[in-house]
Amino acid sequence: MVNILSIRYEILYRNRKDDQELSDADGYVDFYNKEIVICNLDDWDNSTPLAIAERIKESLRHEIVHAFLFESGLSACSEYTEHWAKNEEMVDWIAIQGPKIHEAWKKAGAL
Repeated sequence: MVNILSIRYEILYRNRKDDQELSDADGYVDFYNKEIVICNLDDWDNSTPLAIAERIKESLRHEIVHAFLFESGLSACSEYTEHWAKNEEMVDWIAIQGPKIHEAWKKAGAL
């Protein structure tokens, strides 16, 4: 369970073969059922456990960013600027750089 702007989202881990939504994604958010679904990456046969764990964390951060944008109302209101709040590259950037930004804020005493 994770708190997204005072809304509780359940975090679920599923295999690709068991969830059609994961056929071409490593995760997704079901905004209406308040669920974040992450792929177990059961098809990553040639990857190390560390690489799989890191990708799962990155996918979880990515989907949490989507949930924050949705719950704040930005995903519905961004169409006038080409859906910036649903842009996968922007969400990926936040998910990938977020830990580095957090660490910089922490070291700077900004938290």
